[in-house]
Amino acid sequence: MNYMKPLVALTIGSVVATSMIPKVNAEAIVDDTIVTLGESLSASQRDWVLERVEAPAGIEPIITTAADEDKYLGDAVPQAQRGGGMYSSARIKLTDGTGLDIKTENVTWVTEDMYANALVTAGVTDADIYITSPIRVTGTSALTGIMKAYDQTAEETGIQLSEERKDLAQEELAVTSEIGKTVGQEDVAGLMNEIKAEIANQAPETNIEIRDIVIQVLNQNNVQLSDSQLTQLTTLFENMQQANLDWGAISNGLQGAGQDVQAFLETEEVQGFFARLFEALSNFFKSLTN
Repeated sequence: MNYMKPLVALTIGSVVATSMIPKVNAEAIVDDTIVTLGESLSASQRDWVLERVEAPAGIEPIITTAADEDKYLGDAVPQAQRGGGMYSSARIKLTDGTGLDIKTENVTWVTEDMYANALVTAGVTDADIYITSPIRVTGTSALTGIMKAYDQTAEETGIQLSEERKDLAQEELAVTSEIGKTVGQEDVAGLMNEIKAEIANQAPETNIEIRDIVIQVLNQNNVQLSDSQLTQLTTLFENMQQANLDWGAISNGLQGAGQDVQAFLETEEVQGFFARLFEALSNFFKSLTN
């Protein structure tokens, strides 16, 4: 695995000799892992989190502050959802070509799909991320920490989150929060995933085509939005299109986050498995009555 940009890529021999990621700052990345901690955690709570995420020995966690939250989330997240403290923390396991795999614990507001959507939009497409807190929290601190972690380790990983894409991630969070009032917080991120996947598939070239895709996905899901919400949603994707995002990479990055579960269930292999399972169970119960 090589996270460096081509101009600064190491030779294969040196990669083997220095582990999978070049460690300019060995304390920040250990065993391809980065750890973030919310600043509000007590000493005992920090120890709990470090044990919970199985932090590698010798790693120096990246501390997330309230000032960081203002920087990375801005006005995108309602103040009521920030929870009044910085507790949610994260372990980021850097991967290559796997998409995003996100798991959460004790997080009440930011869903796994919401994390995935915001992070993929910001430019993170491959990682196993575990988010936790010793108490129940909204989860915004962890999202802040993950973005800060990528910024602080950009030289080592070669993953640079541009300001434009971070701004788009903020806008997406704001729109997701607004649309979630209508469709529900658990469903809104899946809706956003589906729109992104359709844009990747259909490759629209105009704002009208983007709007048509948004309306198409809304109709398929029997979702009715106000005119204001529809405008917010279409404007977001128009802004994404103008930023020349790689929609294919975005769609691939989201595959690990769950939006392809239905497609997986519909594959011949999986359907065949359930058919065989049903036949085996049927034969078992028949044997009981004979």
